[in-house]
Amino acid sequence: MKFVITDIPRENDINGIESNLKKYNCSNLGIKAAKPLAIFVKNKNNNRIGGITAQINGNWLEISLLWVDERFRGRKIGSKLLKTLEAEAIVRGCKYAFLDTFSLKARDFYLKLGYKEVLKLDEYPATSKRYYLLKQLIENK
Repeated sequence: MKFVITDIPRENDINGIESNLKKYNCSNLGIKAAKPLAIFVKNKNNNRIGGITAQINGNWLEISLLWVDERFRGRKIGSKLLKTLEAEAIVRGCKYAFLDTFSLKARDFYLKLGYKEVLKLDEYPATSKRYYLLKQLIENK
């Protein structure tokens, strides 16, 4: 057995670990592979001015990225992206959503839209904080 330590792992090595872990998890958790989901916003010149990316794992929506061009902020584009993503996730069988963020401003944005803070890491990665938030998308019966 040989342990190889590197600061520059190759992309195919990382992809191999990720692929094998996902395969194992899906077979043991009784779910299908995660499905990506993304929504983009373009202006009248067809330039991307915002977007949100996520993946669906079973009945969970895992939000990865939400970005709106600074010139277009304050126009509710981020809120509309998030609400549209949540609505589509519900159609696809999601009951819950979660995400994490470093930004206190982003944290407040998500709290206003119904997310609850469930974990905060202080001094992450050094002097900031990392927030984990979740939201129940549909009520359990």
